[in-house]
Amino acid sequence: MLDPLSIATSFSTIVGLLSNFKSERSGGQLSEFITWLKEKHHEDVVSGIEQNQMLSRQLQSLLVLNHHDLVTRLDSLDMILASIATNIDTFSSLATTIRPDSIFSEQAISIVKQFVVSGASEIWESSELGTREPAFIFLGGSGRVNINEPRFVEDDLKTLVEFGILRLDYGSKGTRKFIITRKAVQLVA
Repeated sequence: MLDPLSIATSFSTIVGLLSNFKSERSGGQLSEFITWLKEKHHEDVVSGIEQNQMLSRQLQSLLVLNHHDLVTRLDSLDMILASIATNIDTFSSLATTIRPDSIFSEQAISIVKQFVVSGASEIWESSELGTREPAFIFLGGSGRVNINEPRFVEDDLKTLVEFGILRLDYGSKGTRKFIITRKAVQLVA
């Protein structure tokens, strides 16, 4: 059985090694990746891959992606991880230094926290008479989202949707609704 540190780092280790392999070589076969790992003295990773058929299949499916597609997906993953890490005290400074473009604003995090705490499954956008700013109402919960920076709410919501933290859908009359995801709950936890 793996110790907690091994479990916590195994995903990031394999993703990092896969990224390094693809940056050095254009190979698309698992056997080429395993040979490269042996050359780089990562016998423990090779052993893990050889003992886990599911892992082998998943790695093979990633290795057949063309270089550009894989790099794009890895960059997206890196940005998401850095965004989440900025909200963990121990890693915040490191993540901000490495990926300053991937920071969720305090308001974006606040929106997600309010959503999770509300118990709602959706937030609906609502226009209120006499105001220029839209309101965001919890559906299946109670109250509304507290927006501290109305000027940037669109940017924050767009970022949360792009990262898969919230899902965007539309009601029958075209009203935007934001749907909570498991990622949102995990981010708050």
